[in-house]
This record gives sequence, structure tokens and C-alpha cells, in this order.
Amino acid sequence: MSTLERAHVTAIGDFAAATRLEDVPDEVTAFARLLLVDTLGALLGGLRYPPVRDLARSVAGPGTFGALLTLGTAATWLDADSGGSFHPQGHRLPPVPTAHPAPHSLPVLLLAAASGDVTDRRLLEVFLVANELGLRSGTASSLRPGMHPHGVHGPSAAALAATLLRGGTPEDLGRAFLLGSALPMAATLDVPVQGGTVRNVWTGLGACHGALAADLARDAAADDEAATATFSALFDSAVCTELSVDELAGELGRRWQLPHSYLKPYACARWIHPALDAVGLAMAGSATAAADVLTVEVDTFAFAAGLTSLDIRSDMQARFSLPYCVATLITDGGLDAGSFLPAQLARGPVADLAARVTVREDGAHTAALPGERPARVVVRTRDGRALAADVRNARGNPAS
Repeated sequence: MSTLERAHVTAIGDFAAATRLEDVPDEVTAFARLLLVDTLGALLGGLRYPPVRDLARSVAGPGTFGALLTLGTAATWLDADSGGSFHPQGHRLPPVPTAHPAPHSLPVLLLAAASGDVTDRRLLEVFLVANELGLRSGTASSLRPGMHPHGVHGPSAAALAATLLRGGTPEDLGRAFLLGSALPMAATLDVPVQGGTVRNVWTGLGACHGALAADLARDAAADDEAATATFSALFDSAVCTELSVDELAGELGRRWQLPHSYLKPYACARWIHPALDAVGLAMAGSATAAADVLTVEVDTFAFAAGLTSLDIRSDMQARFSLPYCVATLITDGGLDAGSFLPAQLARGPVADLAARVTVREDGAHTAALPGERPARVVVRTRDGRALAADVRNARGNPAS
């Protein structure tokens, strides 16, 4: 553990203010561009979802609060948003989830883009810088057991984005980072696992908190010493522990965290993805229809092995159900945002097959964390075939 000091905050502000795309390695810029487009796609898809449209109508009004809340909520509604690939303490039980700053910061950028006063290049530049620091905040500390990351590390990224877009000074940027970090959500991971769609609103609130922090950062008379102490209290005690200021502020501009993000090919909980990839590999070329499948056996790591709900009451619960996702993939030949629309959740054939999906923890798979997230699948058919495949890491991870 370590204590954040003014020198670290100064380094963050200087890095944010000075970084330009021409100074960034090409591979980092290319990934930032991909991440921006991926996050935008998840957000646009979320805006089409009926509950998000209802939210937009209920919070519409003057000012930016309603727009930021809606856009941030939409960005995570499909559970297709990116996050940090592996946390250094990702082997722990219960898990240490990774940071998701992109869906928090993108709403701020979209409102700026709507004004027409900022170039596409500058938007990408700001997105890259804000999310690099948001991801560093996530790897520099460990969420307390059972907590969810949405609304924790993202507000600082949103605050940096808003401050960069208005041309804030390095001092403003350091202050914005601290003030955004001082407004974390403290919500539990069990909420989405049990189907609570309020999980998505945490991201919307995180975007609003970041924009508020950027406004507060304009006050040069703010007590920066107190804000620095608050950061350490929150990220090394109250909300997170094991703060590493070197991970947060070390080698800025030379070591890049951004490319160590994952991208989701499926609109569901990331822990389920290795099993889905294994199902696809096992059944590839077999011409096996869903009606031909007798059972599916999944051996995977501890966190994924606990996602076994069959009582599906919301799209969020379905996204955190490994049996439902496997059964839908086999039944439909794919798994995307449309797989979780209300009319899809109560289909008899999917429910019947999901009940025949067995999920077990494999101790060796759990021991492979955090560097790998393995799964083995055996699809047994009614004519006696056993279609098997192993996956060490899901598609979309930087190592795969």
C-alpha cells in the first residue's frame, strides 16, 4: 500500500494536459480508436432498449444531467462494454472486478461532439487520455470483496474528459481527477448477478458525477490537500484497498494500460465468454442442431461456475446466467443484444436446454487466474457423440 501525494497528482495533471496523439505509440492510438467505436456501438444499442427509452423520457429537461444519465446507462445496458482485461488480484475469491471507464467518459465526449466545437482527432485524444488514467485507477487498487466497479473508477475519467475539453490547466486536471475519484458508487456485485438492472444506472450516475467534478475543479481555491487525502482514504481503505501510486502515476506516457482492455464479442457477463467460445469450437462443423443436444457439461473457473441461475426474471439476470447463455447460443446459433430482449427470455426450448447444462468448477482452471480464464465444454448428443473443446482465454482478451 502507499499514499497519494501532491507530486503524483501533479504528474497526472501534466500527463493529461500535455499528451497528444503524435506522442502516443501507434498501437495504443489504434486500440483507443477501436475502443471508442466499440463503446459507441454498445451505447447506441443500449439506447434502443425500451427501459433506457423510458429513463430518457423520465429525466428529460434542461441541463446535461438527464442526457449524461441516459447515455451512461445505455452504454452498459447490453453488458457489451469493455473493461480492464485482468486485475493483478484477479485470482481472489470473491473476484476483484476490473475498471470500466470508457462507458463513463464517452457520454461527456458525445455531448461535446454535439456542439460541433471539437474535432474528431481531439475527441479521440481526450478519450485516450481519460481512459488511460481511469484504467490505471482500477489496476492501482483492489475493490473491496463483493463490490461492483461501475461508478467507482469511471467518474475520474469522465471528469478528466470534461476538463480537457474545456481546455483546463494541469492543475485543473489534477483537481478534476481527485474530485471525480471522490464520488464513487458503493454498490454490490450481487445486484446484477441477481438480475438488478439498476446496475446500469450506476454508470450513468458515474458520468454525471464526473461532469460535476469537472465543474467543481474550476475553483482554484479548492482544498487540494484535503482532496488528495480523500483519494487515499477511499482507494486504500473505504471502497478499495492496496493502493499503488506507482501503478497509478508511474511511467505515464511510457507504460500504457489502455491496450490491456478486453472487448466483448457477446452481450453478457465476461466470465461466461470462455464457455461460449468453447461451445462454438466444440460444435463447429458438426451440423448438430439444438434438438440433437442431450446435455452440455461446462468445467470452468470459480466465478463463472457460480453463474448458474435458471429462474430468469430480467435481461440482466439472463446475461449473468451461464446455462441460459449457452442454451441460447446453441438454439439460435449466436448470442447478441437481441438474445436478451423481453420476448426472448421465456422461450421453452431455451429453458429446457438450459436445465440440461451442468456447470462445475475446475480447481486447475481457478488456479490459472488471473492470467487465464479457462473453460472446457462437452456437448453430448442424442446419438451418442461427445463434442468437446477447451479455451484458455475468451476472444476479445488482449492475449487471445
